[in-house]
Amino acid sequence: MRFTHHPFSHVIVAAAVWLSMLPLSTLVSDTQQVWAHAWFILGAAGTVGLVMGLLRAPRALVLFVQLLVILGVLAWRGLALAPRGDPLVSLRALTADGVEVIRTGVPPLQPEPGLVWLCLILAALLVIIVELLVNGLEQPAWTIAPLALTYGVAALVRIDDLDWLLLVPVVVGFIAILLSSTGAGEAAGKASRASSHHLSRVSVGLAFGAAALVVAILVSAMVPLGDKRPWTEGGQDGPIQLSDPTVRLDQDLRRPTDSPVLTYRTSTGGPVYMRTVALPNLSSSGAGLVPMSLSRSGLDADHDFPGEQVTVDVQMDAVPSEYLPAPFAAASYEAEGAWSHDPDTLAIVASGPNRTQQTVNLGYRVESTLPSPTREEVSQASPGSLPSAVTREVPAGLSPAVTALTSDVVAGATTAGEKALAIQRFLRSDAFRYTLEAPNTAGTDTISSFLLEARSGYCIHFAAAMITMARIEGIDARMAVGFVPGEQQADGSYLVTSHDAHSWPELYFEGLGWVPFEPTPAYQGDPEYVDPSAMQPATSPSPSPTPSAVPTPQPTTVPPTMQPVPTAPTAVDESPGPVVRGLLIALLVLLALALPALVRLGLRASRLRSDGDPGQATDRAWREVQAMFADYGLRWPEGSPGPAGREAAEQLSPRGAESLAAIAATVERSRYSRDGAPVTELPAEVGTLRKALAGQATRGARLRAVLLPASLWRLGR
Repeated sequence: MRFTHHPFSHVIVAAAVWLSMLPLSTLVSDTQQVWAHAWFILGAAGTVGLVMGLLRAPRALVLFVQLLVILGVLAWRGLALAPRGDPLVSLRALTADGVEVIRTGVPPLQPEPGLVWLCLILAALLVIIVELLVNGLEQPAWTIAPLALTYGVAALVRIDDLDWLLLVPVVVGFIAILLSSTGAGEAAGKASRASSHHLSRVSVGLAFGAAALVVAILVSAMVPLGDKRPWTEGGQDGPIQLSDPTVRLDQDLRRPTDSPVLTYRTSTGGPVYMRTVALPNLSSSGAGLVPMSLSRSGLDADHDFPGEQVTVDVQMDAVPSEYLPAPFAAASYEAEGAWSHDPDTLAIVASGPNRTQQTVNLGYRVESTLPSPTREEVSQASPGSLPSAVTREVPAGLSPAVTALTSDVVAGATTAGEKALAIQRFLRSDAFRYTLEAPNTAGTDTISSFLLEARSGYCIHFAAAMITMARIEGIDARMAVGFVPGEQQADGSYLVTSHDAHSWPELYFEGLGWVPFEPTPAYQGDPEYVDPSAMQPATSPSPSPTPSAVPTPQPTTVPPTMQPVPTAPTAVDESPGPVVRGLLIALLVLLALALPALVRLGLRASRLRSDGDPGQATDRAWREVQAMFADYGLRWPEGSPGPAGREAAEQLSPRGAESLAAIAATVERSRYSRDGAPVTELPAEVGTLRKALAGQATRGARLRAVLLPASLWRLGR
């Protein structure tokens, strides 16, 4: 059996895998647990390989023992993370929990035990695959695929803010593997040939590494994937557009674990809804934001309507967000960091240099004026008048049956307020059922189906339905997003968790301003007029679906890690247009496709240099001949240049056989003749042989030889 030549290659493999996992730091909020557990696996794999390599154990045995040790350590760490019980059941449950965290979470994810377990499985798979490629199959060049896996996943998930520098450790690990590979498949004992082989490996490693870095830099610098800092460091007045917070609605509704978001105390001692933002737009694709014109002053004058004054002291948990949760309508706030507000929605948005983390463990105070109209005041209210028509527009493509249904629901109502109360009463009736078994959007088709057929859904569907019906009746309406009041604690404070996330409609009336409603029937309250500021869930919150006729779960919508993806300021768009963007992406794709061919050209030029020692020059040329045979899918026989060349020539045309014979003769004279051999004609002879190989190959074989040269993937042989 064959033996491992460099025992320390196992240590290098373990280190390279660890380096390749560093991009996980962009996907997991705290990777300390991941690294602590992963080092058990990687350290065990590297140590076992090193010890058995030093003992000259057969490489197959080394890989087998490594596999057993890796699986054993993986199971050990998994059981340490899993709840006690049957081991197989515990590990299956841990896996399911991890999958659920990934499916429902928003990066950066909390390091739940299930997620850490999946990261450990990833580490185990990566080290097994890389060990097999390097020390089993002797194909070190192929390790770029598994080593780049985590960076690729991070790039897809965090495409707007992934730092290309995170690719550097991946490239460093890859180059280290290439430089440490032994070339065990080649005949040993040829000093000059080994030197040439090592030089070639160094060249390929550096070429791959440099090319990968260049591509990463180009992608980061050239492709406009979103402005990472649409505001200046201190914040500024100006238009900006944030992404719709409801895009992650379905994921957040099914979060497997409930986690704290914030605690608060009010000056009145009572509960309040903690609102984050309002979505004025309602279109065929659902509720969404419109461009915001952020301001740093004048918040107290932006909603001049009567209400109850309340002061709220808030302590955020370790929850990253660009929105500052506050009771509507906020009049002033005291919070560390740079903040701005939208005069239309009164959303308070982070505008500092580290805005995505501004709410983490933040303590702040908000003074608000809570809308508190009586049922009589609402029933007598007339529709208000707003400068913008966006909150009055009925979504295009709405079924005419919805309009007819709305007319039936509000029949007999004489004022806008009475119509709003009738719509809310209709949606809170027994005709509708709360369930998470519903589509994850609130577009036109979904709302039509919700009102006319299914009549089941969760908070976003009830809110969107009331907004739609109100707009049909000429009432301005929008969707508010935030959190229900939460649960009161023994000390009088209120704890708000991720399962308290919610959405509800706000309707605009003359003299009252924006008034919140609660059409979702999972809450107690007077069906004639439900004041969300004083409402509590009918039962304990639960993110799980329920099939019961009376909906009981707590509706939820917004994640505890609300991270809107900012786009460029809408007032001045300095990013390239779609045509330029498409051309840049096409250029990068072409560059990626051409990368193997460029690396192969560089290797050929390096091997056909005629400078330096003539013996090394002939060895390099001979390696180029072998590489060309591999590129065109031809068999290369074992043996010294003379016999191997004669056997290989049987696959060639007469012209190619003649060139190969001349090259083989030159190589043999260089190796075995005291006087050596002239090497000046070698590049020309190799070029003639290459033309002969191309001439006898099919068109497909020629394309593969140029675009996907097989010799690049056989560096270990």
